[in-house]
Amino acid sequence: MYVIKASGKKEEFNPGKIRSSLARANVDRTISDEIIKQVEKEVFEGMSTAAIYRRVMELLREHSPARASCYDLKDAIKRLGPAGFPFETFIAEILKENGFKTMLRTRLRGKCVEHEIDVIATDNNGKRFIIECKFHNYPGTYIDLKEALYTYARLLDLNNGDNSFDGAWLSCNTKASNEAQKYAGCMNIRLLCWRHPKDKSLEKMIAEKNLYPITILQSAGPDIIKRFSRAGYILVKDLLHEDFRNIARKTGLKERKIRELVDEAREICC
Repeated sequence: MYVIKASGKKEEFNPGKIRSSLARANVDRTISDEIIKQVEKEVFEGMSTAAIYRRVMELLREHSPARASCYDLKDAIKRLGPAGFPFETFIAEILKENGFKTMLRTRLRGKCVEHEIDVIATDNNGKRFIIECKFHNYPGTYIDLKEALYTYARLLDLNNGDNSFDGAWLSCNTKASNEAQKYAGCMNIRLLCWRHPKDKSLEKMIAEKNLYPITILQSAGPDIIKRFSRAGYILVKDLLHEDFRNIARKTGLKERKIRELVDEAREICC
């Protein structure tokens, strides 16, 4: 049986992919088996992978809303843009939690032109990196060779000017094409994307330290997310380290709603 990917390509239906995605969200094996069994009953020839995903989400919410939130990570990151969170701000938060010092949206002169750098990151050894961030709202969109070429060219122009960087990163909320991966590997550009690199991909860095974006909260509608955005809350875990009164003062939310959101945040980060 064949299903249709977001790119429009056909692929054979593989329950193992659902199992893997549920495992990444730390879904219990018994619950995972039940969900897959139900989806296998309902899937049909030509069904879209997006429809399959929505059905898995529906079934998972019935079993565990917190795990459903984690399973929804990719779409939660996509919601950062409409909510008013620049993607580079989210990436900077992830890097800070991993020991980097960061600077956002910095303008520097290269040899030929001026550049606005999304993130400058400095590690514990004093090495400095420019980080180019690409954000995509549409499913099936990849970063391709041209983005990798552009990132390396920017590094060269900066270092040929009055700057000294030790390397470049290219980050994206979607996948990187094979050509982008090849070029990045050849030119020593670090990719931080969905599913790549396998040991330190974007979703793994998020899950390892519970760096989930605030947009992952299932009980927070668009209005609440915008309030969080204006108040500067970007990570779910930020809610766990602040007094309810401070959250209420910054967001204008009622304490009862804040308690509900904090309880959900605690379940997600447990």
